[in-house]
Amino acid sequence: MSGSIRQTIVKNNRGFRSFHPFVCFLYYIGAAALVMLSKHPVFLFVGAIILIGVNISLDRGKAIRQWWKMLLFVSMFFIIINPLINHRGTYILFYLGQNPIMLEAVIQGVIFSLSLLCLMILFASYNLVITANKFLFLFSKWLPQWALLAMLAMRFVPLLKRRLQEIQQVQKGRGLSVAEGPLKLRAKNGVQLVQILLTWSLEEAIQTADSMIARGYGVKKRSRYTPYQMHSKDWLALGFIVILGSISIFGWYLGDNVLAINPILETVRLIGREWFFLIIFMLYISFPLIIEGREALRWHYWKRKI
Repeated sequence: MSGSIRQTIVKNNRGFRSFHPFVCFLYYIGAAALVMLSKHPVFLFVGAIILIGVNISLDRGKAIRQWWKMLLFVSMFFIIINPLINHRGTYILFYLGQNPIMLEAVIQGVIFSLSLLCLMILFASYNLVITANKFLFLFSKWLPQWALLAMLAMRFVPLLKRRLQEIQQVQKGRGLSVAEGPLKLRAKNGVQLVQILLTWSLEEAIQTADSMIARGYGVKKRSRYTPYQMHSKDWLALGFIVILGSISIFGWYLGDNVLAINPILETVRLIGREWFFLIIFMLYISFPLIIEGREALRWHYWKRKI
């Protein structure tokens, strides 16, 4: 077994990724639900910081560094566009031409921006934890066709991006480039690159479909390559997630993690039991970070012992 394969296997069997796929998937479902339900800038800002820490603990922030431009663009877009189109509110900050810029609209833009930012960062770590094998393990028994379709859809964009880069490198050796030369020539070369990409993808899709039909995928009950089993740590983690998630949803029901904007703007400062629900929210979102931190401390401890 090569060193890179051995390193990948060890990495995928420690820390948060060592838990049962159902536990990890339930965490991401609950985290996404809490992020969408929480409409308070303090909750969302703290959640974004924690989720960035989760990504750093899983892959040292490589996924975030690849998408940081898009994350920044989406965040700034809602912060800027919402005050320009929403003029409902009481507190006028200033006038832009004839249009008033309302404080309520600015706060709403910040909330929308932080919500999308948290969801995108959460999805970046989701791809690191829920692998294709784990996803098929969860859903192939009940929805084999839909599970396969969803798995292919999730890997479609990065796969096409990687293939396009390979095609560009090959075509660049032949003198074809989309970055140099007249506009008409670059457009022609770009169309040719897309044609090669689509042809390659369609041919491989047909081969994959024929292979799956030959192996009888979806015809009867499918055996699993990796027989995941629930252990004691998985049951403890499941209880932790369910209890904290239920308390956080109860806090949303009470309105403690939602900032009231209309008709009266509520203060952004946390008051009373809102601090309690913020702590519960933080504990739920930071669950992978806690596990990864514990594993790092154990590793350093035993390293010194040895």
